[in-house]
Amino acid sequence: MGLLFDMAAFYRWLQEASDDELTKRRAEALTMEAELSDEDVKRRLRRLVGMIEEEMVARKFRA
Repeated sequence: MGLLFDMAAFYRWLQEASDDELTKRRAEALTMEAELSDEDVKRRLRRLVGMIEEEMVARKFRA
């Protein structure tokens, strides 16, 4: 249940985060990716970054 709970929390944050928070977390994640060595972890992190970017684009089109 841990992963499902964590993803539910991430989706909730994604909807509630300000534009500045999205930008900040995206930058932090990209910085963190450079420090990681495990390719599976990098792949999962890039997926989350992609979801943040999708939310950022969607907000631009909704505005």
